[in-house]
Amino acid sequence: MLTHYNDTLFDSGEYQKDKSGMTLKIRGNTSAYYSSKKPYKLKLEKKNDLFGRGDSSFYDKNWVLLDCGLSLRTILGNKVNQLVGMEWTPATKHVNLIINNDYRGIYLLTEQVKRNADCRININKETGYIIERDAYWWSENLYFTTEKYNIEYTFKYPDSEDVTEEQLTYISDYLKRFEESISNGTYTDYIDLNSWASWLIGHDILGSWDSGGSNLFLKKKDNTNESLLEMTTLWDFDGIMRYYDKWPRIHTDNFFYYPQLINNQNMAFNDVYAERWKDLSAYVFDSLFIFLNQFEKSETAEALRRSESYEHNRWNYFDDSLDMNIEEDRQWLVNRQSWINEVIGQLPTSNIKTHFTRDNSNHPFNLMGQPINISTFLGIYIKNGKKYIIHNKEGLLSK
Repeated sequence: MLTHYNDTLFDSGEYQKDKSGMTLKIRGNTSAYYSSKKPYKLKLEKKNDLFGRGDSSFYDKNWVLLDCGLSLRTILGNKVNQLVGMEWTPATKHVNLIINNDYRGIYLLTEQVKRNADCRININKETGYIIERDAYWWSENLYFTTEKYNIEYTFKYPDSEDVTEEQLTYISDYLKRFEESISNGTYTDYIDLNSWASWLIGHDILGSWDSGGSNLFLKKKDNTNESLLEMTTLWDFDGIMRYYDKWPRIHTDNFFYYPQLINNQNMAFNDVYAERWKDLSAYVFDSLFIFLNQFEKSETAEALRRSESYEHNRWNYFDDSLDMNIEEDRQWLVNRQSWINEVIGQLPTSNIKTHFTRDNSNHPFNLMGQPINISTFLGIYIKNGKKYIIHNKEGLLSK
């Protein structure tokens, strides 16, 4: 049951298989094993939208409760995911969790990575795939290992028990051909460069430490030749913002394919990466600062401050606060922006005239942190740290 003060927002009802109620189980690997405060998976017996958005297209059975406490890392990671243009960003909401009258602390309720053509990852129900580069492949019922790079993959869709021999052969053979294509420079025939570059830029911005283990999801929309392998949403932000002056491990170490793509004689990946960064560098960090500033003053932030003492007392941990975390995240982003602007231009491209950064001091953006075109925009926008309002199409504005 979800409540807001004394108001019931959602009640799944008493448990009746396939009709009502829900099940709750511990999820995760490292986070579940080492922490006394466990993350959970919720599964509704009947589809619904736990966020009450009033649209049945958001209905699903699968939801997640992440142990966020007073950290904003997950919602910052999701904001980066949105800014770099990944296809889907999970919706989230902070909650206080009570199980059997036992207060369990502050959690983040979020949508789970899964196929849902209406509101999550859109792939063909009959012929599409979502696979995970899985560090815990050995705990799954079904997995496959690639021949050239020895990477283990498990299935998010179809469910492992539903995967046919034909489907397993198809996707494993596709990965085999993709890995071979890296060596001969024909990888553009197999992967969607825009999603692969955007995903890496997201982790580059966030300085991720653990971006090469589990929670790395790929999709193939269907089994046609027109469908390329795409990177999906960034997920699991426990390891972000560790170092402001280093590349994430996924950028430089051989956990995945990125070092081979970056250093490939075919510079198609680097060229797309460079163009994506040129577009994003104009506003991405400013957008994150605006996001933090707005969150700091939000009703959610006020509610989290009221819950701080309960979280601290429940888990006997008193070394953080919401405001301390906001300030630390803000300073980390300042340092990261300075470092990444210095080094990102070192990536070689086929066009030596490509510039990776540009002066964004005069770039206008809306209150969501998105760049705007002044000639067509109406409403409030920000430029050089000041707010302006365009009242009508004639461009009349005021500060």
